[in-house]
Amino acid sequence: MWRLKILIFILALPALAVRGYTQDRKSFAGIQGGFSIPFGKYREATLDQGSFALSGFSVSVEGAWFFHPNIGAGASAGLAMHPVDVSLLGWEKVKADPFLQDVVIRSDPYLIFSAMGGIYGRYKLFSKLNLTGKFLAGLLYGRTPYQLHKPEYFLTGPSYYEITPAKDRKYSWQAGLGLEYKITPCYDLFLSGEILYDELVFRFNTSTGIREDPRVIALVNIQLGFRFRVGKIPMTNQPDKIETYNDQESESGNKSHASLSIGPV
Repeated sequence: MWRLKILIFILALPALAVRGYTQDRKSFAGIQGGFSIPFGKYREATLDQGSFALSGFSVSVEGAWFFHPNIGAGASAGLAMHPVDVSLLGWEKVKADPFLQDVVIRSDPYLIFSAMGGIYGRYKLFSKLNLTGKFLAGLLYGRTPYQLHKPEYFLTGPSYYEITPAKDRKYSWQAGLGLEYKITPCYDLFLSGEILYDELVFRFNTSTGIREDPRVIALVNIQLGFRFRVGKIPMTNQPDKIETYNDQESESGNKSHASLSIGPV
C-alpha cells in the first residue's frame, strides 16, 4: 500500500510544478536529450556478469516547483536505450563453447525507464548562470533485448534460436548536477549530467526451469535541453512609470487650466 502512495505522489509532482507560481519564475518544466553512457559491469563484456552494453541515447522530461529560492520538489521521467556489442558477445560465446565454430547475432537494445520524484536545488553562480542539482527516488524499469542467434557448430546443432526479452522493476534512486543559462525571462538552456546505479534481476524460461540473471544497471546521462520557467512576470518599475505618467498628466492639466483662465481677460 505504501508503494502505491509513493507512486501516486511521484506522478502528482509534475502537476504541482506546473501550478507552482513564484514571483521570479523559479519553477520550471523542461525536456532534454543526449548521450547515455553505460559503465562498470553493465558495459562489461563477460557472459556471467556483463551486459555488453554500448553507449546510446536518452531523453527525459521533468518539472519542479520551488517553494524556496534555492530548494524545490519535482519529478522526472526518462528513457535510455543501449545497443548490444554483438561482435564481442559472439566472440565470448565461441570461446565458451568448444563445439561452436561461429555465431551471428542480431539484437535489440536494452531499454531503461525511470519515473522518480524528489528534491531539486539551484544556486546562482552569475547573473544568468545557475548551478542545479537533484536527488530523486522512485521506479526503475529495465528490459533485456530480443536476440536472434544463428550458430555454426562443428557437428550438429540448431540452425537458430531466440532469446526473448525479460523485464524487472524496483524502487531505486537517481542523482544529477547541471548548469542552467537564462536566455529570456521565460526560457533557459540546460546542460545536465545524471547517474543511475542499481541491480535488476531478469528471469528467463528455460528447458530446466526459470533462470535468474542478476545484472547491474549503471549509466550516466549527458543531456542538453530547454526549460520553460513557470510563474508570474515580476512587475518591475511599473509603479514608477504610472507615477510619472500621472505627474505629466497633472502638469498638462494645470497648463491647460492656466490658459483657459487667461483667455477671458
